[in-house]
Amino acid sequence: MNNYKGTGAVFVRKLIASRGPEFEQRFLARLNPAEVAIYHQTFEFDWIPIEVITRFFEVAAPLLYPGQMDGLRMIGQQMARDNLRDIYRILLRVATVPFIIGQSARLWQTYHRKGRAVLERSEPNLMRFVVRDYPDLPERFRECLCGYIMGLMELVAARDIRVLKYSDAPEAWSWKIAWR
Repeated sequence: MNNYKGTGAVFVRKLIASRGPEFEQRFLARLNPAEVAIYHQTFEFDWIPIEVITRFFEVAAPLLYPGQMDGLRMIGQQMARDNLRDIYRILLRVATVPFIIGQSARLWQTYHRKGRAVLERSEPNLMRFVVRDYPDLPERFRECLCGYIMGLMELVAARDIRVLKYSDAPEAWSWKIAWR
């Protein structure tokens, strides 16, 4: 089922292509023919299987960040920076962490055809980003989402950011977020 917006695939394609044609060929050599077709043909407004974007992240991480254990998080951080560039960066200077993460929860339905995201606050600098009704959200995608959350928080000048993913399976996936 095509349940993830193509913006992630467009981001990966741009990121990979920025490293040059040889790098892109190394990336493409690790994909199957169907994945290569999606890589080349996806526009921002298309819908693709979440398993395919997760596969793109999995293949790209060790190529982009060799020897780094947190390559998936690093891709997520870069994607947040890329998604919120230009005019949004100006607005982010005055945004708060709860506001930006809350907006991400509200926008979940824009980028996903499955699941519901909510923000739960428990203390001033502690909250949970929770996705319900998506039991098959891939683990590697959830890891990349840790980085995306961290990237969003960096854009609003949060410090000492910690994001811990955990499962309330089968009901929900959660990311505990703390910062200074």
